[in-house]
Amino acid sequence: MIDGSINFEQIQDLQEKAIHLQFIHWITQEVPTFQFWLLLILLIVPWFIWWKLVDRKRLLGILVLGLLTMNIVTVLDEVGCQLNLWEYLIDIEPYFPRLIPLNFTILPVVYMLIYQYFPKWKPFIATNIVVATLFAFVGETALVVLKIYILMGWKHIYSFPIYILLAIGLKALTDVIIKAHRG
Repeated sequence: MIDGSINFEQIQDLQEKAIHLQFIHWITQEVPTFQFWLLLILLIVPWFIWWKLVDRKRLLGILVLGLLTMNIVTVLDEVGCQLNLWEYLIDIEPYFPRLIPLNFTILPVVYMLIYQYFPKWKPFIATNIVVATLFAFVGETALVVLKIYILMGWKHIYSFPIYILLAIGLKALTDVIIKAHRG
């Protein structure tokens, strides 16, 4: 089939079969696991905590940072998975095989709270170094031990500077957006 003789309809047929198999695997092999339910809790519970803690007077800037975080980490995650640097064995839905609780909850919520509580650059960066250490070496290791996350061409040490640079870039961009909004 590498010779180019496969047509569009054959590709569509194979995709339909793969989607069906993916769903069957998810419903029978992922949903019944402890890891699935842990990920579901990690997707939902932090938002309740965030809502209790968020400074509603600064909500616009905080949400801008959170939405930027979601978009950027999802793209980075997609690139890493497509390059076979890592993969996820368990997720909370069958068709978007990326770690949704991390991309759409944990990272945005943590980054938003840091942005809220540490508006000055020096404490912001210091806090993010601590958080990057926890994410890269404790959080990612826990995901590996729990058999949620597998490393293929990636090491935890690579994630460490990315978490820090991501936070710095997000704060800088959010500050620019909020300043432009205020005029």
